[in-house]
Amino acid sequence: MGNKNYLKILCLFLMLGLLCESAAAQVSGSSGNRIWDANLSQNLTYTWTPQTYSGFYYDLDTGEGSENMTIQLTEGSRSVQRNGLQYETRPIETNFEYGNWGSYQVIGFMAERYFAGYTENSNFVNDDISVISDGQLSKILIDSDDRKSLYTGSSLILEEGYSLNIVEVDVNGNTVWVQLEKDGDVIDNGFLSSNSNYVYETDLGDADDVPLIAVHLAQIFRGTETNAIFVEGIFQISDEYVQIENGDRFGKMEISSTSSSGIIMRNRDSFTLGRGDTVDIMGKLSFVVADSSELRFAPIVEISEPGTYELRGTVHDETFNTTVWTPYNFEGFYYSIDENVSTESLTLTEEISGRSIDDEALVYSTSPALVKFEQESWGSYQVIGFMAEKYFAGYPANTFGNSRSVSVLSDDILAKVLIDDDHKRSMFTGSSIALENGYSLKAAEVDVNGNRVLLELYRDGELVDSGITSSNGDYIYEADIGGAEDVPMIAAHISTVFRSRETDAVFIEGIFQVSDDYLELSQGDSFGKMEIGTISSSGITMKNEDSISLSRGNTISLMGNVSFKVADSNVLRFYPFVEVKSAPQDQLRIETPDVFVVGEAAEISVTARDAAVSDVEIRLGNQSIGTTGDDGILAYTPTLEGDFTLYANKAGYLSGSKDVDIVGAGVMKLLLSVSPDNIREGDQISIRVTDSAEKQPVPGADVFFGGQKVEGQTGTDGTVSYWVTAPGTFTVNATKAGYEEGEIIVEVSEDKAEFEFSDLLIEPASVKGGDAVTIQVNVTNTGNIAGETEVELLVNNETVDSETVSLEAGETTTVEFSHTEKEQGDYTVEIGDLSGTYEVTKSTPFLTGAATIGILATAFILLRKRRD
Repeated sequence: MGNKNYLKILCLFLMLGLLCESAAAQVSGSSGNRIWDANLSQNLTYTWTPQTYSGFYYDLDTGEGSENMTIQLTEGSRSVQRNGLQYETRPIETNFEYGNWGSYQVIGFMAERYFAGYTENSNFVNDDISVISDGQLSKILIDSDDRKSLYTGSSLILEEGYSLNIVEVDVNGNTVWVQLEKDGDVIDNGFLSSNSNYVYETDLGDADDVPLIAVHLAQIFRGTETNAIFVEGIFQISDEYVQIENGDRFGKMEISSTSSSGIIMRNRDSFTLGRGDTVDIMGKLSFVVADSSELRFAPIVEISEPGTYELRGTVHDETFNTTVWTPYNFEGFYYSIDENVSTESLTLTEEISGRSIDDEALVYSTSPALVKFEQESWGSYQVIGFMAEKYFAGYPANTFGNSRSVSVLSDDILAKVLIDDDHKRSMFTGSSIALENGYSLKAAEVDVNGNRVLLELYRDGELVDSGITSSNGDYIYEADIGGAEDVPMIAAHISTVFRSRETDAVFIEGIFQVSDDYLELSQGDSFGKMEIGTISSSGITMKNEDSISLSRGNTISLMGNVSFKVADSNVLRFYPFVEVKSAPQDQLRIETPDVFVVGEAAEISVTARDAAVSDVEIRLGNQSIGTTGDDGILAYTPTLEGDFTLYANKAGYLSGSKDVDIVGAGVMKLLLSVSPDNIREGDQISIRVTDSAEKQPVPGADVFFGGQKVEGQTGTDGTVSYWVTAPGTFTVNATKAGYEEGEIIVEVSEDKAEFEFSDLLIEPASVKGGDAVTIQVNVTNTGNIAGETEVELLVNNETVDSETVSLEAGETTTVEFSHTEKEQGDYTVEIGDLSGTYEVTKSTPFLTGAATIGILATAFILLRKRRD
């Protein structure tokens, strides 16, 4: 065999070795995606884990998760047999947000986070406490290391009616007297010094002396005018625990095993994954099933409360070497499960080098697709997911009676889809429905025959359009969006127009709205780390223009709302995620009197977008008391006195709640209001007291602010004035003989500059000894006045550099440092509460791949010659 042939064989072996080394471990067909699809050749036995489903609790830093769920399907069947769905969860140890407290046990249960126990690593307990051993689980209400300032007379408001009141600081400023209240009653006292913990223990079911609340008091200050206490850690668990034991049923699931090591549940009865169904499994966890002849379904967690939620993709780690994210394994990307329409993908096209993604190695692509309107009589429109948000791309011909098609994407424009629903709403003459971007649709008048309605469209209070629509007709508002002319921007389907002697009503069963605040795109535009490479009517592609450093503990903003979160660990572990805020406009709002009277009927009104909502279930505490009618109203006559919470629930809406007092017949309660709404330290406020029956001013009432009596009493107008001298959260009470005491909680803002650090960036993630790394951080003044702060750079716990920045309120700036280390090793960078790492390697001669092949080839040939 000649030398050339040896060289060819050698190169072939080298190439095969390189390919084998770079091949990504593929996710198996038994796990890895959130969505199970019969067309994807996935196993009939399929498992969702915390690494693959964002609804399950997962600790990225440790790589540990608590929950797993496995389903056993049958080929060609939609039925899940008895015991065909198994759910397992176990307690895991996680760190308190306030790091000096160590760690505690947490457990995911039915896709919610619960407290399982304290361990030897929990610094403010003396013995291990396992509430799960007693078959009990309590929700974690607060786990925070936010710094808070409190003042004498103010309160730290906790959850479930608890508050920690700052009573007094001793004359030397060494000790503070605190009182813990529950629903206004003092239940505990404590005397604490600086750098100490207030811990409130109580029995929790069968578990004795369980720390329910822990607060770390970092510092006590006594001044000539102000006494201040600074808190740097709060932890609270619920005293309303869930009791579990074998045989208990939660939805379709039954507990088959429970112990200190975990919980196992299985479905007691068979159930069907019917097309278009949402199948309640347990708690807030359900399966959403595609309205399709082919079986396709996924777990979902009900979002019933307003707030911010994280939707993450499948983790990239040692087990799941994920290199491609689509809506199947990343819930943040746009997806229509009924029509199996997905538009977005994010792909790592090369192996990660150390902790760096090379230039142009991360590719994002998206393309438009047709989806049905929620109001199906309207047909379809073009949608495109862009940076994990839903955008409008165009209409096909004959949509809303328009013979021509519309493509805003072909004009390099995208407009957000603001509303697309088929909710039933009712309006009465003169009332309006609140839309997005300042628009509202008003039912101006119903004609004398009750056949048609005059609708008026307003933008920020100004009339912009009007039209007459009949029953089963559509109101359409067209406008220019960029270069696209006469684009239907708002559509409302009028199902019924009604006229009677007393009431005129209009019923709407579908609204569609796209934004006129459009996004104009062009090749070369940058969004975070990504740059547009191509854009056309067929789609958009983007790549990272520079390398991306996956420094440990960092959150890296990729583009728009899409970020990578990296574990604070020696092992490279990360996932993509988006944070979504539940829309407040879809929130059910309850309007009632603040005080109900036993035996007297009262109206409970429920609205969303300022329109009445029918068929809403109303609960008083845990008891269902009825549903709203077409006018959105439920009449209710209470029978019990006490303090209660009203809840409003309806599928497709965010639940609403409101606290109400129910008093006995003939009893009047004092109601308080405080103005102005936004109170600052040093303001003079007006406190008004009225009665609960007629809302009339109550003169002669005694008023207390933060436990201190306000000088004088309320006047004939029911008001009294008070100068606020300290910031904080305060309880304002009012008393008068013959009335039930009233109270209100007010927040007094402090005039100060506060600074937050974000987006710590260390590049590159790996350097040779003697080469510099660039360290950047964003600094924001989140306070309400201008100020300055020192940005201190720590490397391996030593200060190596600093810079002083001055910022106006709300202003942000970027601070950049350059730092060099000669010795090889891992280095930890800290700025404020942010941290990250980078690696310094030993300087060695660099050999290219070609040089390596050349050396090996030469050696091979020499060995061959020697052999010959």
